[in-house]
Amino acid sequence: MPYDASQTPASPARPQPIFNAPLIVVVMSILLIALYAAYAFAPFAEQQAALYDFALAPERFWAAAGSSKVYPDMFAGLLTLASTALLHGDWMHVIVNSLMLLAFGTPVARTFGGGPTAWGLWMIVFLGSVVAGSALYLAFATAESPYAVGASGGTSGLVAAAFLLDPYGMKRKLWDAEFLKFTAAFGIANALLTFVAPSLLGMALAWEAHLGGYIAGAILMAVLPVKGYRVVQT
Repeated sequence: MPYDASQTPASPARPQPIFNAPLIVVVMSILLIALYAAYAFAPFAEQQAALYDFALAPERFWAAAGSSKVYPDMFAGLLTLASTALLHGDWMHVIVNSLMLLAFGTPVARTFGGGPTAWGLWMIVFLGSVVAGSALYLAFATAESPYAVGASGGTSGLVAAAFLLDPYGMKRKLWDAEFLKFTAAFGIANALLTFVAPSLLGMALAWEAHLGGYIAGAILMAVLPVKGYRVVQT
């Protein structure tokens, strides 16, 4: 939907507090933490089985035909493009992703409005970004590349979607100068984290998943319908 300046309210809407986040955002944040808790306290063998079946595993995607590592069917392999978002490396990983989801998922959810249709639009942005991030990670991976887990592709997509919104909850154009500034800042931050994450966080950063998710989030937000924020008179 193109941005129409004539529809801009006379004054900006009040900033939206994340502690009063829409239901879909709260549920998804809690779900990520609850699933990691279940994983963390599960027996080691069950943890390994979950990673093998539901994490993004280049060694299985790019395994030679006839290998025991090949997925039993196409659905099982494609499922991991999304299910990887439900697994995380440690508590820090899942908490950071949950907080990012709350911070950036909230304005995105609010501009879609309320009700099941709005929740569906939000899930399209989130899951679409997860899948795109997974696909780009696999595109750069080999059979020897490490497994990838986490919802970072989805949260990166929500970051892009939130950056695309103006203070009224209406969409900027993809080539808007403000959005491009935010995008440049996001790119620089991710480039820096790619180098410091191994020593700072004890794990590598899947920059491909972040980049793929961000691009998908921006494109999806650009084409999906929004309602804008309700103006609160003070």
